[in-house]
Parts: sequence; structure tokens; C-alpha cells
Amino acid sequence: MIRRILAPFVTGLLFLAPVLLTIILLNWLSGYLIAALGPNTPLGQALGAAGMFFTPSPFAAFWAGLGLAAIVVWLIGLAVQTRFRPQLEGGLDGLLSRIPGLGTLYRPLAQFVRLMGNAPGGEMTGMSVVSVSFGANVEILSLLTSSRIHDFGQGRRYLILIPTAPVPVGGALLFVDIADVKPVPGMGVDDLAKLYVTMGTLSGGEALR
Repeated sequence: MIRRILAPFVTGLLFLAPVLLTIILLNWLSGYLIAALGPNTPLGQALGAAGMFFTPSPFAAFWAGLGLAAIVVWLIGLAVQTRFRPQLEGGLDGLLSRIPGLGTLYRPLAQFVRLMGNAPGGEMTGMSVVSVSFGANVEILSLLTSSRIHDFGQGRRYLILIPTAPVPVGGALLFVDIADVKPVPGMGVDDLAKLYVTMGTLSGGEALR
């Protein structure tokens, strides 16, 4: 029952992820990523203004606005789960792509998020989640690009992709000894995307279905 209630919210959050990531990236470039959702930031002030319709208290208004935003995301998730998803994605992409400057940031973010998702035929559907060992005490979750083995004269290697958090549009491509690469059963590419986008707050059993 809880999963059925939360599923539309998660779907809506992932649908809006390119927009949210674009805002976060702009905030980071402006120097206030840490306080991106605080009451004194532009986004926080907008949430507070929306909450003033329910309460005159500025503090309560901020949290009311945050709750209202969560409800909107949940409703969007319900709509995205229907057959209207292509129209919604096309409309959102067309609107934001026309905005000078913003569209340049938004397009690659949107493409990455959807590639990391479980859409049929996505370019990342052939990738798999693996754990890569770097020394005796460090392991990193990453993506195995393919089962192809590379050998440049120093041993057999896999090519892996390590995304960055919280905006995983960049990362590192590394050739790693095949003995140091282990599959992660039960974790899909979309689960790894959630892990990086949420900076590890969605982890462990929550990231696994």
C-alpha cells in the first residue's frame, strides 16, 4: 500500500529531475547550492509565498509551500504514469529548450536522466551496475559499459563509467582489471541513478526493488 502511494511521487520526481538538476546546477554556479532550498533563497521564498495562502506565519508558510510542492510533484507523477507521458515530456522539453541559456543546460540533463531510466530501447539498457574495488578498503558503484574485454598489453580490462553526484552529467571512464569488477545483483541502472541524484540519501535496501 505504501509503495503504491509513493510510486507516483517518485515517478513525478524523476520526471522533473532534469528541471530540478538544472536549477541545482545554476545555484551551484551562483555559489549557494547548500542553501538551495532554504527559506532565504529564491526558491524558498517562492515556496513561502505559496504557503502564505494557508497561514500568515512565515515559518509555517514555508513548510506549507513545501508540502504543496510535494503534492504537485505527486500529481505530476500520476499523470506521467499514464499514456500521456510522451506529450508531457515533449511539452516540457519544448518549453524549457526555448529559454536562452537555460535550454543549453536542460537538454543534456534531460537526456542523461532518461537514458539512466528504464525506458525501452534506452542507450544505457545494455549497461549493468557493478562494484569496483580500488585497494583493500574502497569500493565504488559504477556502470559496466559492456561485456567487452580490452587488453592493451597490461592485462584484461573492463571499461566502466563512474558518474558524479548530485548532477551525474559528467564522470570518469576507466579501464579496470576484470578481477576488481563485481556485479551488484538486484540493482538496476535506474536505481544507481537515484542513488547519485539523491547524493546517497536513497541507498541500501531503498535503492533496490
